[in-house]
Amino acid sequence: MTRRTPPLDVMIVGAGITGLALGLVLHQKGVRVKVIDRRPLPEFAAPAGFDQRIYAMSLASEAFLRRAGGWQYMDQARIQPILWMKVQGDRDGRLSLAPNRGQTAPMGWIVEAGAMLSALHRHQTKVAPELLETGLTVSAIHEQDSALEVCLSRGQSWQTRLLVAADGIHSDLRERFGIPAHFSPYGHRAIVANYRISGQHGGVARQWFVPGEVIALLPLVGQHVSLVWSAQGDHAQALLAMSPVQRAQALQQQVGYELGLLEEISVPADFELRRMDVARWIAPRFALVGDAAHGVHPMAGQGLNLGLQDAACLAETLIGRGPGPDCGDRSLLRRYERARREPVAVMQGLTGGLAHVFSASRQRWGWARNWGMNRLERCSWLKDELVRYANR
Repeated sequence: MTRRTPPLDVMIVGAGITGLALGLVLHQKGVRVKVIDRRPLPEFAAPAGFDQRIYAMSLASEAFLRRAGGWQYMDQARIQPILWMKVQGDRDGRLSLAPNRGQTAPMGWIVEAGAMLSALHRHQTKVAPELLETGLTVSAIHEQDSALEVCLSRGQSWQTRLLVAADGIHSDLRERFGIPAHFSPYGHRAIVANYRISGQHGGVARQWFVPGEVIALLPLVGQHVSLVWSAQGDHAQALLAMSPVQRAQALQQQVGYELGLLEEISVPADFELRRMDVARWIAPRFALVGDAAHGVHPMAGQGLNLGLQDAACLAETLIGRGPGPDCGDRSLLRRYERARREPVAVMQGLTGGLAHVFSASRQRWGWARNWGMNRLERCSWLKDELVRYANR
């Protein structure tokens, strides 16, 4: 059955954190928007431990999520502020980052992925129950004079001025619109798990560059931390084959005892680390956001932050368009693409470059990378700029 309704301004495919937050912000401003997803959104039942997927959220991302309405619905007792960052090189390199002078807010927040998505969903159900439909996939797309006709798996058909792909790194919509994606493996796998510590983390996000690999321990509420270990392929498989006690001992050997004893409290997961670039972010009446548009190394924890800033930029572009162009106007979409390409490319280059330098031969690069860290540690204004850039 075909719906005979006025065209939507925007249809968003993908009800993850980025897609649902974008839909809520547009809805608040009177934009006719619909969000669809192939799966129902799961409820987050707060576990005794912590969600396996943990995000380090920038202040800019927090602001966008507050604007969307989801941040206020999260259990604040499960959100850990990042008060400081410490980076340890593979020799004597040291780098510490703190909030800029005069800044009263923390550097960012550690949030559980399930809690964040569930909070957005609860807010959406309350303020805009018609915004989201799940159990749907796109079966066909037809171009019309001033809209796209999007045919869905249950026989529905919607017209929309703009179609937005927020459907992840393996975006089906990106392929439908013929936008090539280039994947560049980093040669590492990320192992993620949560740990109980016998000491105190002090709200400090810690990172170690060990020979050929990167280890991050992010603070969680109480005496807990979340591990992201970017390990070389064979070593990653060896770590996964260990018992929890053996794995904790292997981690302890690398990071020492500053946090006390480490005890693994979750089943570890792993995933391949790859950079992903797209040839273009837009097509006629079509735009990419979030993981559908880019993939970065997780060492700086910027993947979701970049996606939420895509959503914030696209929302501002559409909301501020004035009475002339509709939401699918090419000039608007080109403005969005130009605004987002550079900051994403900078972050991809920064994280990818650091991953390469610290994965390279220790003899060849060791002195240079650790010397550079120590020089940066003594340059307070540049450190302030780094903190400011990360929170844009």
